[in-house]
Amino acid sequence: MKKKILFPVLILMMVIMACNFSVGNVAETAVPTTVVAPVENTPVEVKPTDTEVPKSGAVDNIDDVQGAVFQIVGTGTINDVDQGEMLNAEWGGTGFFIDSSGIGVTNNHVVAGAALLKAYVNGEDSPRNIRVLGTSECADLAVVQVTGSDFPYLEWYDSTVKTGLDVYAAGFPLVEPEYNLTKGIVSKTNADGQTYWSSLSYIYGHDAKINGGNSGGPLVTTEGKVVGINYMSRATVDQQFAIPADLAKPIVNELKDKKNVASLGMDGQAIVFGPNGEYPGIWVQSISTGGIADKAGIKPGDIIHEVENILVATDGTMKEYCDILRSHEDTDPLKVTIYRYGTDEILEGTLNSGEIKATGYAGLADYSYDDSSSTTTTTGTNEPFRVEEFDEYSDWWTYFLAYGNEDYADIYFDGGRLKFDLTDPNSDTYAYLMYNEYYYEDVFIHAIAENRGKNSNSVSLICRYDEVKGWYEVNIGSDGLYNIYRFDGSLDSGDGYKMLTSGGSNNIHQGKDFNEYTLSCKGNTLTLWINGVQTNSVKDNSFKEGLIGIGVSSYGVVPINVEFESVEIGQP
Repeated sequence: MKKKILFPVLILMMVIMACNFSVGNVAETAVPTTVVAPVENTPVEVKPTDTEVPKSGAVDNIDDVQGAVFQIVGTGTINDVDQGEMLNAEWGGTGFFIDSSGIGVTNNHVVAGAALLKAYVNGEDSPRNIRVLGTSECADLAVVQVTGSDFPYLEWYDSTVKTGLDVYAAGFPLVEPEYNLTKGIVSKTNADGQTYWSSLSYIYGHDAKINGGNSGGPLVTTEGKVVGINYMSRATVDQQFAIPADLAKPIVNELKDKKNVASLGMDGQAIVFGPNGEYPGIWVQSISTGGIADKAGIKPGDIIHEVENILVATDGTMKEYCDILRSHEDTDPLKVTIYRYGTDEILEGTLNSGEIKATGYAGLADYSYDDSSSTTTTTGTNEPFRVEEFDEYSDWWTYFLAYGNEDYADIYFDGGRLKFDLTDPNSDTYAYLMYNEYYYEDVFIHAIAENRGKNSNSVSLICRYDEVKGWYEVNIGSDGLYNIYRFDGSLDSGDGYKMLTSGGSNNIHQGKDFNEYTLSCKGNTLTLWINGVQTNSVKDNSFKEGLIGIGVSSYGVVPINVEFESVEIGQP
């Protein structure tokens, strides 16, 4: 999952995944031919000569890929949606050359906002400087120029990518200086590319292991050809994702000519802000000096709320925002409305036509973006809309296992909390607790839960549950990765879960900490919030009413220890 793991100059705070590409042009020179007439009119015997086919200077085997891959270290100011403003933050990533002159490609989120970029090439102790040539925040790509020449470089894979293709992920995970290479296969060729920080029509899934710091590094074949650019992973389900080479190539060709593509010169992410979700938009994490956003006066920590009078990020992704940018040239004027979180101001203006100006206040000055400290009270009665604080056992709730062994699943009330202990090391366990008193059509479930284990787990919220027809379910992992499912099969067959959408959120509080999860089921729309931030929304018409519930899942990693502080049932 994409996130900058930042750290001050002396102390590591954040690592992001990063990558670099280089594309070059080979000049061809025509050599004139001189014709000499023979002195005598006699046949001239022309002897065949060996003609050498020019060889590409590109890497042609997996062993030589290392020389074309380099580590990137950036330093700058970041306004992180969770951590706030961080000065002199430092982060790392990966890049690779696509031209011997030092042109390379990396993710936009690696270079955006960096006051200083350094490249460590082929094990060198001394860094080389990097200059950014062009960026695309929507494709999460950037092209850079590394000082120097005569670099080994990589070429694009030009054959059809099929599932099962052997691939290798090359890079520098965890900001460590040692080159890393992992092997896997392409597992998906048409995965969903709409995320909270980029917008791509599709992406590749693979199982060559990557971590923070690999982002932007190449995914290559045995012959060293670039299949894609690594930019995201989902650790709990061991899934890795790469930007396809055929999507990247035309964008890279524009970026290397110093032309930005679908970019305001920033790094941002889609969020929905406000106690009632009044301000969806793009949270600006960092700004590139001299870019469109910088010239307009947009600052890190601002939320781009409207573009051309259209609300953006309403579905928790960058799609709406990027669709607008892609339909305009980078010099076109664009109307914007900005919410400035630090001052509660509303600012308006036109990009490429002067600076934005304050026009009023939003009235959210007392609203905290992180509302994990909010409290609830219980009605103490069996009502359709209420707060359950689990002070004692109640037969209003019904427990069942979808998968797993009852002998290894313990669910009990203790000290005003509902506790799930799952300990089966040999099987996935899905444990559920349903509120069996009322059927609901439109409802929200708000749960406050704490992970007490040292493991990966998934907390579930369920609505419109019917033991015959099925239900809707959202699973949120302790690492912020989530899935929204429709279950419409048989528990006995084990094939009833149909994924409606998935993604990741960096609003999760990792480790032993409380998180607040909310699932709204209203009409045909399912919406997920994580710690007060709208994370994703999806539509489905399968179920109209049913019970609500909660659950905890393990994925063969135990022990799972999750404690629910309270569950609120309300009207959306």
